[in-house]
Amino acid sequence: MEKRLCFLLVVALLALYALPVRASELSGEAEMFSSYDFSTGDLDYGTRVDLDYTTSLGDSNYFFQAGLLLKYQDENNFRPLRVKEAYLQGIQAPWEEVDFKLGFLQLTWGASDVMSPVDSINPRPFSASLSEEALEDKIPIPALDAEWYFSDFWSLEFLYQVDFIPNFVPASVEEQLFAGGLLSQFSGLNPEALTLSIEKEYPEVGFTSPIWAIRARGMVSDIDVAFSFYHGYFLSGYPRSTDIVISADSSSTVQSVWGFPERSILGLEFQGELFALEGSTFRGDLALVFPEKWEHQIAVHYPDGSVETFTDTTFTSPYLKASLGVDYTTESDWYFSINYLLGNPFEEGKDVSSYLYFHTDYTTEDGKWKPMLTSVLSLQDGSMVNMLGATYKPRDNWEVSFSFSLSSGASNSKLGSLSDGVFLSVDYSF
Repeated sequence: MEKRLCFLLVVALLALYALPVRASELSGEAEMFSSYDFSTGDLDYGTRVDLDYTTSLGDSNYFFQAGLLLKYQDENNFRPLRVKEAYLQGIQAPWEEVDFKLGFLQLTWGASDVMSPVDSINPRPFSASLSEEALEDKIPIPALDAEWYFSDFWSLEFLYQVDFIPNFVPASVEEQLFAGGLLSQFSGLNPEALTLSIEKEYPEVGFTSPIWAIRARGMVSDIDVAFSFYHGYFLSGYPRSTDIVISADSSSTVQSVWGFPERSILGLEFQGELFALEGSTFRGDLALVFPEKWEHQIAVHYPDGSVETFTDTTFTSPYLKASLGVDYTTESDWYFSINYLLGNPFEEGKDVSSYLYFHTDYTTEDGKWKPMLTSVLSLQDGSMVNMLGATYKPRDNWEVSFSFSLSSGASNSKLGSLSDGVFLSVDYSF
């Protein structure tokens, strides 16, 4: 898929030379980064270059925009070349009341600034980090997104997606996580002599059977609201059937078939000002998820020829996810945000749990320094992760960031398994 995206992007850029171009703009960001993991002693480093290109097509309201990401890191350099976006955009075109984007899109839905459950259209690349950059990273989807402004206060947005793109998780990571779950469930398996094979069955998505969504946005009193409905599939795979064959020499072979369950999501977004406290805003997103009933059939074949079967129910009924919060900025530029989270982007169904999220930062008067603190607390098991850091801007287009992460809790807790370490980056924007 990535090779197709890169090829189409090159073709589109070459095609622009044949079109009358009124104005073009190229911008980007270069970053060098390094991190050290206290638990493993690993020192990782790398570089990345973000490029964004925008051009208007003649004397019209049509534009072409594209983004490209090049990345290198010393270990696990997955997907070093990635297309972020590449699309044709019409602003008040082809009609005055309509905007649209057509191509490979990144879409952001939701009023919440923190892990919105409504913002679930784009798949995401694998990351073990809870940094803002990692949480905002998305993989583009081939789609048409059109919005009709039918009144001064309300609009109707429609999404039409013609191909299924899943979350990107390296096969080695996926196999390791799945094997860990099997080993905890079946004590008779020998981790040193286990052969694992995962086969995935992808949903058939096309022009006649698309993934689609619709959203109405507007204002009720002084509150911005949006109502949405999404019909598609979970972006991560779930086991459908697994066969475990245990041999007499204690070795075992595991063959598992995974699929992507269907889902529909009813979404509500809202945002407004707290009039009792100037500079404060309340915002929230609610998502009611209707999953396809999904069961995992497990068969264990023992050396004596006997077979034991199990059924693990993954999804049975609708469930709720939420992100509700308040943020406040003081006159001296202290920013505070506190949020209640029901579920995170990696939790679905019976795994959904509650969290408290707190963030604060302060920008100095000269705009050069910005210290920050972010804390996440699991209300289920009390595990916690804290991230303390600061950014320094010696010049307008230079930024140096340093952060320290420390987690607490048992290794099998919600947040206790996150690695502790330090992170340093230097960014140059152009």
